[in-house]
Amino acid sequence: MNVSRFIIFTPDVRRLANFYASTFGLSSAGNTDDEWMELNAGSCCIAFHKTSEKGTARDGWTKLVFGSRDVAAEKRRLESLGVKTSKIVTFGDIQLCDGRDPDGNYFQISSRGI
Repeated sequence: MNVSRFIIFTPDVRRLANFYASTFGLSSAGNTDDEWMELNAGSCCIAFHKTSEKGTARDGWTKLVFGSRDVAAEKRRLESLGVKTSKIVTFGDIQLCDGRDPDGNYFQISSRGI
């Protein structure tokens, strides 16, 4: 699998996306609204996801996302390795599920943009 995106949770999506775009010369990858924005970052995207909470690093303010055409099959594969994952969630054509690494960091398997 390849990394498809890295999600940063933020209370101000546009402010943070504009910072990364202007500071690092990244261009828009499509959707640009107050809830979700993505920037092209080479072989993957940096996504900015709206949250209203203030949190700590342990709360999952970042999430590494792996792209998969078959989220259900990848979920089964991960679980066969002893990795606990969440229920698959569907948003339109997008399927995703979350998990945590041994240190508690979040990751996601997603069909978005695949």
